[in-house]
Amino acid sequence: MNFDNVVIILDRPGESRNIGAVCRAMANCSMHSLRIVGTKKEDIDTEAVYRLAIHAGSIFDNAVFFDTIAEATADCCLATGTTRRPGKKRKGTLLLPEDLAKIIDNATDSKGKNAKAAVIFGNEQSGLSDDEIASCDFGVTIPSSDEFGSLNLSHAVQLICYEIYRAGIVPHPNGDRKSTRLNS
Repeated sequence: MNFDNVVIILDRPGESRNIGAVCRAMANCSMHSLRIVGTKKEDIDTEAVYRLAIHAGSIFDNAVFFDTIAEATADCCLATGTTRRPGKKRKGTLLLPEDLAKIIDNATDSKGKNAKAAVIFGNEQSGLSDDEIASCDFGVTIPSSDEFGSLNLSHAVQLICYEIYRAGIVPHPNGDRKSTRLNS
């Protein structure tokens, strides 16, 4: 898997520190393509971003900003919206992160080439709207307790990126997993 084809999209992020923590989570899994929707770079507290990004600040430095999710996903062969709430308007059946990872690992464009795949995360307070989820090809959910089902944004990104990373690492001959990228 080419991890550079995995695009993480934050829709209307409300907390600059979370953006920094997202950058760090992405770097932990060899992913570097961050897009931010509905927030302008000058409205973000970059000091707070860098404080939590630690050595992954370059991911924020290279982030691309868009006005809409449609613009942010225009060059992607598929877009997946994250949600904790199921329902008819939320894609009916939601994928688990490991199922999404397999789909992304096999994502190809119309020419059969490895293509970009987007995973969209909503605002920390409100998540993605029904319309935003409906505009995606898939919905994915991270199972969590009914008692407290809402994850921190960076934790959700970490879990999804981890599953994609696991799907893309090469099995070692002795059965262990080796963190070597598969280049498609």
